[in-house]
Amino acid sequence: MRYNQVPLELPLTGSSFLRPDGRSFWAFLRSNGIRYSQSDFPFLTRHHKPRIKPVFSAREYFRLSSRGEALAYLYQGLGRSLVYVGPVLDLEMEHGFNDHTDRHTLWVSQTGVELLQRAGLSHRGGGCYDALTEVMMTLVGMTHDLGNFFSRSDHSTYSAWLLTRLFGDWQAERELFLDALYAILFHEEPVLVGLKQPLDKGTPLQWALIAADKMHVGRDRIGGRSYESGVKHNALEDDTHILLNALIVRSSWHLGVESFVWDLDFSVEQLVEKFKAFSKGDNHRIWMPSFVHKLFLKGGRKYRDTYADLFRHVYKDRMNLAAEAVFLLFPYLKKFQVTLTDNDVRNKVGSGELLVWERLKK
Repeated sequence: MRYNQVPLELPLTGSSFLRPDGRSFWAFLRSNGIRYSQSDFPFLTRHHKPRIKPVFSAREYFRLSSRGEALAYLYQGLGRSLVYVGPVLDLEMEHGFNDHTDRHTLWVSQTGVELLQRAGLSHRGGGCYDALTEVMMTLVGMTHDLGNFFSRSDHSTYSAWLLTRLFGDWQAERELFLDALYAILFHEEPVLVGLKQPLDKGTPLQWALIAADKMHVGRDRIGGRSYESGVKHNALEDDTHILLNALIVRSSWHLGVESFVWDLDFSVEQLVEKFKAFSKGDNHRIWMPSFVHKLFLKGGRKYRDTYADLFRHVYKDRMNLAAEAVFLLFPYLKKFQVTLTDNDVRNKVGSGELLVWERLKK
């Protein structure tokens, strides 16, 4: 690993929590109507221009022994701040943005742990899965998107920079800390490409973070503003990402004999109250955009088939990056597959399992 290419100074200097335009974070929240409590950010001072306080110790953290201990430790310093990543990112798009609160980070950290356990790899490779690997994966899973507080653009760079400020003594555990920074900094393709970092030169920690991050799709990725828009404001018509997430009940994965399968449970049914924003009438089904329904009426194209086409088109890069990371974690695999399953009772959706996408190992 080429640690000399990890830009530890990153985009900012000092310890002020400012947006890229120089605005105070508190002022940014107020100007956008985001209600907040300063006590929800234990790592920030209450000055007009908040400064970042070191709330973690690398010496303490890397001696924890489980994901549970690591989560308890991290929440002490992060407080409820992760809740605010949602409304901050919702400002980026007309109908809101994919959820990046701790619903996302908890899923990513847990899935990353499971991937490394099944691969039997240590966080750096060259060893077996252990307690330190679990603690490392929890750290990068929970903090990889913190940079969205500053800017969606280059958020992985901001996340890595922020981590160097939250751990006041990170130099005491420099090698372990650099492992974490590397995984966070290089979990997005633009940064990998921009800084010329081949994925196969990385680490299992990085690969598990990428695979887990890319496979988190579904209803729990829908942000608050998207619900506010709903059918009434054409959210499903205007934003394909919301439609794709609304129709996936659960994203999961399993290992076959020679293949890794990312399975999506597809459903037009909705069972929770807040999904009324995406349905009309009392039939408790997600409202299908007119183009989807027309394809069914004119050509008999099932909803699920149209969905699969959309998923391939919108998430091609996501699937490719996930596949590359999985092949590195499990070198004996020959295929990465994405499947879609549903139990169709109306002959509109499409019953059974459908292969959405497949990549063969080169």
